[in-house]
Amino acid sequence: MAIEPIRIPTVDDPCVRDFRSMSDPALMRERGLFVAEGRLAVERLLASRFRTCAVLLTDSLLPRLEPALAARAGDGGGPSVYLTDSAQLRQITGFRFHRGCLALGARPASGMTDAAGLQPDAARPLVALEGVSNPDNVGSIFRSAAAFGASAVLLSPTCADPLYRKAIRTSMGTSLTLPFQVAEEWPDALQRVKASGARLVALTPDPGATDLEALVRRRDGAPAALLFGNEGDGVSRAALDLCDERVRIEIEPAVDSLNVATAAAIVLQRLRAARRLRAARAQWRM
Repeated sequence: MAIEPIRIPTVDDPCVRDFRSMSDPALMRERGLFVAEGRLAVERLLASRFRTCAVLLTDSLLPRLEPALAARAGDGGGPSVYLTDSAQLRQITGFRFHRGCLALGARPASGMTDAAGLQPDAARPLVALEGVSNPDNVGSIFRSAAAFGASAVLLSPTCADPLYRKAIRTSMGTSLTLPFQVAEEWPDALQRVKASGARLVALTPDPGATDLEALVRRRDGAPAALLFGNEGDGVSRAALDLCDERVRIEIEPAVDSLNVATAAAIVLQRLRAARRLRAARAQWRM
């Protein structure tokens, strides 16, 4: 379906009012919106479960985004498409913006984006985050979770917003594609995960915790939820008390801990490698 972009004559045009609010996260949330920046994130938003309300882009980006825009328009209820130039785009956003396109998405009414994705899965772990307040870390964890086959992400209410523009950008748009839930009742949400059949594993630098490689060697394929804590304080005592096991990544004694996004990437990669190895061995035996 052909799209009909609208040329924005001035930066104070009412059509781009919401784009002018993108640097105010509280106002964006109040209006039920979030913003995706750059071609890749906008394409992923257009292809995602979220409704795309509007797209603002320069003429040079239009040909590259036209297929994705046309596909969404063909589904019915496609976004409004506005054309501007680079100078106007900088004025509208309030900062030097080089990516050439922005899109506004409709924020879900609740923190849930896909209930089915939060069910325990023997093949793919659930990632749970408690108090991870840095949006770059949240975005990086989403990217690793998507890359290494996690089923979904469960976040405490004290985590950074996975739909904040920095989190979307750092996640390379995977926070728009991977199911997630922001659980208002915490740590009760972890108890519900356990009750549904998942083994809850907390990652901690505690020297007395099980070594990650030991966990990898004895993983039996049962559903698992991996809990990562706050960048400074780690997993809370209340959440630790709910966990079935505590696991640490062995590192040099001179270093006390790893960045939470780095730790998540290591754990997810090691578990995925172990799953693939077991599957290959099973196939070889057949």
